[in-house]
Amino acid sequence: MADDIGVNIVNEAAFLSALADARRSVAEPKVALGEAARELVAQAHGNAPKRSGRLAGSHRAMAAAGDRVRIVTDTPYAAPVHWGWPGHGIKRQPWLVATWMRNPVPLERMVRTIQGQIDQAAGRT
Repeated sequence: MADDIGVNIVNEAAFLSALADARRSVAEPKVALGEAARELVAQAHGNAPKRSGRLAGSHRAMAAAGDRVRIVTDTPYAAPVHWGWPGHGIKRQPWLVATWMRNPVPLERMVRTIQGQIDQAAGRT
């Protein structure tokens, strides 16, 4: 059974105002996400398997719902090439995952940026 936790708010208006200030002072995380995604996309171009070059040139970062960014490609064969399709003799070549794992710097930079914004907002409340 979960423990019960109670919170007693003495001045609700001040509490809600402080929360609103903190939300406004933390920049949109999508900016940091977008920067990391663009850097990873640039690296993915060089790591993608190449026959015609269409797959390597098709990556782009797109805003998604909420605070998310997606790395997408418009080639219909990208997923089978990336994840493999053993029934059709296609071996997996996970260049996007490999790009991400080989260079965590864009993601680490993103986390530091967002954490800095949170810390800065927490210091103001």
